[in-house]
Amino acid sequence: MKSNLRIAFILCLAAIASSPLPAQTGIHPLMKMENVYPENDVELKVSAMCFMGADLYVTVFTPDRQNQAPFREGEVFRIKGLGGSDGPIIAEKLMGGLYEPTAIGTFSGKIYIGEKDKISRLDDRNGDGKFTADEKTVLIDGISQPNFHTYTVGFGKIERDGKTYLAGNLTTSIKIGGAREYNVTVNPKTHRGSSFMLGPITGSETAEDVDIEYLAGGYRTPNGFTVASDGSPIVVDNQGVFNPSNEFIRITRGGFYGHFLMKRDDSNVAAFQPDEVDSLVGGSKYQLPPTVHMPQGSVARSPAQPMELKGLEGELSAYNGQFLVPDVTKGTMTRIFTEKVGEVWQGAVFNHSAGYDKAGVNGFTAGPNRLIGGPDGKYYIGGIGHGGLWRIQGVPGEPYTGLQRLSFRETLPESFNEMVAVRDTKEGLEIEFFRPLESAPEAGKLSIRQWTYIPTNGYGGPDVGMETLAPKSMALSEDGKRLSIAIDGLRDNSPPFVTRKEYSNENVGWVVNLRIEDASLWANEAWYTMNKHLGQTSQRPVGIDAALATRQPIKYAEAVHAAVCSACHAIDGQQLVGPNFKGLFGRKQKVTHRDGKTSDVTVDEGYIIRSILDPTAMYPVGFPPAMPDPGLSEDEAGAIAKWIKTLK
Repeated sequence: MKSNLRIAFILCLAAIASSPLPAQTGIHPLMKMENVYPENDVELKVSAMCFMGADLYVTVFTPDRQNQAPFREGEVFRIKGLGGSDGPIIAEKLMGGLYEPTAIGTFSGKIYIGEKDKISRLDDRNGDGKFTADEKTVLIDGISQPNFHTYTVGFGKIERDGKTYLAGNLTTSIKIGGAREYNVTVNPKTHRGSSFMLGPITGSETAEDVDIEYLAGGYRTPNGFTVASDGSPIVVDNQGVFNPSNEFIRITRGGFYGHFLMKRDDSNVAAFQPDEVDSLVGGSKYQLPPTVHMPQGSVARSPAQPMELKGLEGELSAYNGQFLVPDVTKGTMTRIFTEKVGEVWQGAVFNHSAGYDKAGVNGFTAGPNRLIGGPDGKYYIGGIGHGGLWRIQGVPGEPYTGLQRLSFRETLPESFNEMVAVRDTKEGLEIEFFRPLESAPEAGKLSIRQWTYIPTNGYGGPDVGMETLAPKSMALSEDGKRLSIAIDGLRDNSPPFVTRKEYSNENVGWVVNLRIEDASLWANEAWYTMNKHLGQTSQRPVGIDAALATRQPIKYAEAVHAAVCSACHAIDGQQLVGPNFKGLFGRKQKVTHRDGKTSDVTVDEGYIIRSILDPTAMYPVGFPPAMPDPGLSEDEAGAIAKWIKTLK
């Protein structure tokens, strides 16, 4: 059962302060969705995408979540006909036999592929338009040991001194269940959990002509990479060990972002990981803060490739410079706004679109994994799915494949409005709206909460130091589009810090959650990451009720479920990745033990506590053994057991 309780946190390409499901179900009202899946019989589980001219190139593979057998039948397809005037949409297979390909790019008419363990250029030497194994020029090899969680994510392109480089991320090795694994070194130039540049590329380079260098490090599952229009590399990382939340990061070159890889003589660590720190323990005082926290469950569960909105005109220009981020297992898309306060980047995340739709018009057909802009000014979404965690959770059947197109409507709905941005001010915060408000909201309609996280070497982590704030005053701008809110008590990445044992929230920042109860607003809620506040910050010590688990066990357990477990364990009868907690207590179920033997157990308090304290000891038959150690005490585990007992 422990493999149930924390199954929410493991994400292999893939983390709650409010409801685990977004209020916005459906496609964003300013946009329309089209299903552009090819008409011929192909299975597109999209792991990477790029355009060359009007043709879309995709890599596909079937992820093996259980690490039982690496997938060596990955493929590359060229998709024609997306322009609509040159016949039906058809996918043409160009190559097979690839080792879990999850990165693709083009340059000078050539295709570049990132597999689990190598990066190569494809050369059509016989001119037949297809590629065989001997038409692959390997540029770097040995960048991964065999592990189900290691991928090459990309590619973006970075220009430097008139030369072009491929850029992307290397994810890390983990154990089934989410605990860290040593990243055994094959090629000594490898630093997993890092962003890299490889090049320069010319279309005819050899392995001797290129080199790999690193931009930043300290990630766990960085399944998102892009290069912003200002040249800034953008990384999206997933929740896990040292990552209490999912993270959107506008990286600083040479920066380390907190996920320590375990060090031994035969392993590699993340780029810029501090040598003087015990890699088994780590600690946030050595990291740079994320730009935007994406709280697990309420906002994100498996965020993937970000895409910048740019070149928008008229009313839509308000979104220029913002990013859309798809989410594989949540089946959603979020929107990210960023701003620079002093020398520090921070910003807000908003829910954007959500939901499953087999027809591909009112929702996603599969877990949205890749998102890129096309030459037609529209946005293309590649979906992926498989069993267990590799799918939109809570959706029946096999929503495993998808290719969709998203675009802004030519005529915008007149009644539409939403939060566009949240900005820091000396007095508090300012909310920008898409269209004018008639009046400022009543004070009772605006809720403001803030919390922080304490990254540890355990999996994930709950919201810490939760505080409810009240607006001192609100003022609407003359044009009605900006609401200035004066707020006392805001906190940022400055003392006093919150400590727990050897860990603290230093270099983590605070999440400020703003919600307006107004049905006319599509995005009526924002999660703003406060790394630097222009005004005065609270100097009151942060209150942590260390005895809450024993004094108010039900309240404690509800908070832990909301912040940690709800992404995979529902309490309303819905089936997610792990067992539903409703009606679980007292149930008889078959479990598989660590030694592979099975037995029948009754779910009582003792069983739940044992499962939480030792998640790999046993797991329910029919569920993957994917729960990492949450690092809870026996009293905390007991509180959760008491709460589950009440869920009839």
